Amino acid sequence: MNKLHFPYVNLPLEFITLLKINLPATTAPGPVFDVIRPNRALYSILENAFKEFDDGRGVEKVMTALGWSNFRERMASIYVYKMMYGDYPSRTNMELVEDIHELETRFSAHSVNSFSRLFMLGFYLKMANLHIQQREDNQFLEIKIPYEISTILKLSQGRSEKIDWLILIVVHLNAALGDKMLINNLAAGKKFEDLYEMMSRDSQELMSHNLLAYGSSIQEPDVFLYEKV
Repeated sequence: MNKLHFPYVNLPLEFITLLKINLPATTAPGPVFDVIRPNRALYSILENAFKEFDDGRGVEKVMTALGWSNFRERMASIYVYKMMYGDYPSRTNMELVEDIHELETRFSAHSVNSFSRLFMLGFYLKMANLHIQQREDNQFLEIKIPYEISTILKLSQGRSEKIDWLILIVVHLNAALGDKMLINNLAAGKKFEDLYEMMSRDSQELMSHNLLAYGSSIQEPDVFLYEKV
């Protein structure tokens, strides 16, 4: 991982709320639109963007037909388009979220499937990269999750509900210590606190900054308040 500082990104509250709660892939529209419906402007944006799928019964029936996962990805594409072009689109575009879907697929074996936290991490990274590229006027600046992280996560037991936090912590440990040292120490039963102490001061500060930026962006301070991730 390069040493880019993660930016704070003002992510859409309703969408982030939905990505953090337990929603099976075949969920009914009720729990989703209980979150969306109070924001009438958002509801209108969705009606417009999903009108190609609307048979006259409204956007909530569209979600039922598409399923939560497909609806969620198409909804994300609306926000990505807005970030890129400054206005909301008249239709959804799955090509804009292919990299988010790829990240979710890559780590799905380590996640609780009814939560969308992997997708949320990918969504944050997508929006953060667009933010950085626009700020620096450099399309090549990009925060990436290294592929060796998948190998490291195989050492863990079971699935993590908050897989996004786990991935980010492992990414920073790996960048600071190297994959061989990290794997050897994890295999030896070293705790994350011990590994953190092995990092340089600069690496510790970068990790703290980036986790704070991510936590603020998804409006979740939990990792700084509780021991267990």
